[in-house]
Amino acid sequence: MCQPVTRSLAGLGAALVMLAAPQKGGGGLLVGVYSKLFLIQPDGTQDLLADRANGGVLSTDGRHVAFTIVTLTTQSLVVLSLEDRTRRELLTLPQGSYFHHVGWAPDGKALAYEVIVRGKSDELVLAPFPPERGPPRSLGPWYQGFSISPDGSQIVHAVYDRATGAGLEVLDVATGKRTLVHKTEKALWDARFSPDGRFIAYTITLHEPSPSDEPDCTPPTLGLRVYSVAMHTDIPVTMLGAPPDWEDVKNFAWSPDSKRLAVTLGTTDCDYPGNASGIFVTTLDLKAQVRASTSPLSFEPAFSPDGAAVAFVDFSESPAKLLRYELATAQLTLIRRATERDNYYHLFGWR
Repeated sequence: MCQPVTRSLAGLGAALVMLAAPQKGGGGLLVGVYSKLFLIQPDGTQDLLADRANGGVLSTDGRHVAFTIVTLTTQSLVVLSLEDRTRRELLTLPQGSYFHHVGWAPDGKALAYEVIVRGKSDELVLAPFPPERGPPRSLGPWYQGFSISPDGSQIVHAVYDRATGAGLEVLDVATGKRTLVHKTEKALWDARFSPDGRFIAYTITLHEPSPSDEPDCTPPTLGLRVYSVAMHTDIPVTMLGAPPDWEDVKNFAWSPDSKRLAVTLGTTDCDYPGNASGIFVTTLDLKAQVRASTSPLSFEPAFSPDGAAVAFVDFSESPAKLLRYELATAQLTLIRRATERDNYYHLFGWR
């Protein structure tokens, strides 16, 4: 099976404010520009958090940001306090190991991280924060990232095994018990609890690239489905207004009230973000849908903390833009524009 190109960490800036977006919605957007990490406010002002960072994730309360630092020989996990800007290095991995995924527990009192030792193992670890609260705890072998339930009691991930097949596996944090709650015939790639814990959205392989005698980098085309935790059923998420060749789901985000999803949908390509993609917002029943982006190359949506707006990256022209779409008015405004030198935005989240 051909594994898709990593879509959520496609590339990590000083920029010039072109048009200030309305400040309604508050909170800051965590944005990467190559190796730099910024907190950008809805009015376009920005604050450099780290000039050497790989990825980044905001705690739910917006008080801390965790990120990794990569050198030629090691990788380190660092937490930065956004209140007093103190930095704590929590863990440094030896050469041959790397962090695949890092996430906060909903209460901000623990960090979970997936550690891969090349060619040997893939392990999920839950570490109390601050670290004085106790030692890290291994949750055992892992696969394909993770998402923690709103109450912190469960962790879900996509699994694939040649013998048992693919599906959604949920781990009970207290007991360590694992349950395959939903089985699928095709491989899954990304699974995330809704903020209310009632649903799990996940991407699934729709179809593989056509067989070829020549080397082919084309990944599988991915679709999006939503699984109901209570009903044990799931439905496909389709965008009726999308161009016919836009079949591939590159990334998605839950709204804070769990009633909507923002989705990047585009063409299937070897590289990220690919040749064409757009941002769509849909209710879970698929009855109300809107295309938030107007350009042929937009990606990485994030809902505002109040759920009234969606921010995303527009890379249809140079330099890249960080845009905001108001759901109530359909107004599209520019938050900030990159420079020619630092011409990329990677949106990690909005708190």
